Amino acid sequence: MRGKTTSYRNHTRQRITFAYLSITPAILGVLLFTVAPLLYCLYLSFTKWDIFHAEQWIGFGNYHKIFTEDLFFTKSLRVTAYYSFGNVLACIVFCFIVALLLNQNIRGRAFFRSVFYLPSVIPILATSLIWYWLYDIDFGVINHILGWFGIPKQMWVSSPGTVIPSIIIMSVWASGNIIVIFLAGLQDVPRHLLEAVEIDGGGWWSKLRSVTIPLMSPVIFYNIILAFVNSVTTFTQTYTLGTQGGGPNDSALFYAFLIYREAFKHMNMGYACALAMVLFVIVSVLTLLLFRVSRFWVHYEGGRD
Repeated sequence: MRGKTTSYRNHTRQRITFAYLSITPAILGVLLFTVAPLLYCLYLSFTKWDIFHAEQWIGFGNYHKIFTEDLFFTKSLRVTAYYSFGNVLACIVFCFIVALLLNQNIRGRAFFRSVFYLPSVIPILATSLIWYWLYDIDFGVINHILGWFGIPKQMWVSSPGTVIPSIIIMSVWASGNIIVIFLAGLQDVPRHLLEAVEIDGGGWWSKLRSVTIPLMSPVIFYNIILAFVNSVTTFTQTYTLGTQGGGPNDSALFYAFLIYREAFKHMNMGYACALAMVLFVIVSVLTLLLFRVSRFWVHYEGGRD
């Protein structure tokens, strides 16, 4: 009996050791490529550093400048908030509707699924250049089509009033990954629940409101987080606006581009790190707030842990 107990303990110890060894590379990767850069960025945010000279400790000087002197900070925050709200809302609504349509038994369903997913595998730089060509005021295809209906040419990415909506349209077009996630979630909606609604006389709206959306709420919430994080870190779209960057009159000055401009154009590495830490805090607080609010509308089939 004692021999069996000792053998069981040795087997358990081996399994635990194997488990720790298995996750060690992942833990080292997180520490080396996430935690260490984050801590170094935090240290640099309290310094004045231009790469070419040794960093100089200035305490909270960078943060004081951010909140009291830097007008671009508040402007980039407003631009990023405007874009994030519009982009998340448009992506979720558009992708969910498309996923519902592609989940139906229609002819050519596999073809249409490929068509909507294809833009998401194209590099964002390439899609940005394609869309800015489509938006071009002189030879862009969109203005050319509008001309057929007598609509005058629009300065899509050259006007402060239309540049953000234009970038939102571009981002929604390339959100095929969100459509795929919605489609995977729709596949798990139990058929017998939908049939029960039909037996009770309910139509498509009743099935959508009473069954599909509640059961899809965890997937919707996941996609909201995904779209939100992608929105606040948007960079490439505004980078390809031209040599000035930030769009006309800095109307597309995203926060991530402001960090890039301070770091690699003005060589204010310490100040850029401070901006990055502020963004980290803002995203963390907003994400935590989203999780808090999700308790009131996200339905987990097995209950919340």
